Amino acid sequence: MHEPAGSSNSGNLVYWSSSFPRQPARVLIVEALPPWWSQTCPVLCDALDNFLSLACSLDGPCRIPLLSLYAISRQQECLLPFVQVRGNLARLCSCVEELRTLPGEGCIRGAARGGELLRQAVLDSLQQFKQYIRHTSTGSQASNNISVEVSIVRPSI
Repeated sequence: MHEPAGSSNSGNLVYWSSSFPRQPARVLIVEALPPWWSQTCPVLCDALDNFLSLACSLDGPCRIPLLSLYAISRQQECLLPFVQVRGNLARLCSCVEELRTLPGEGCIRGAARGGELLRQAVLDSLQQFKQYIRHTSTGSQASNNISVEVSIVRPSI
């Protein structure tokens, strides 16, 4: 079932899907590894600030209900456990500022170490999501339409 939301520039009706409220939770894993991080950090963090400001202020159904952010530098670190996006702009911006402070110089012991940290971040985020769902859902709701989307930001080499 679709509900009309308004009209677009072309005069056609725009429809919101009734499944919008069931958008998946999102995990963003950022590889903040030297030497690329010093070049990537300002652009990525500015884009995240803009995107999160927009996501928090849009009317209508929430397109990103939950967000978690992990950073991989010398270790994998959860900078933001799952939080609701709408209404949490200050906390989200604080997390982006923390991401900005990760060192852009230094070294990590080989790509294998970075790969293991990435693997651990994915596994940790999935475990965190299961715990979040367990603590916030009731009854059979917990098993209906629950998913998480993991996105990884890494430099192209």
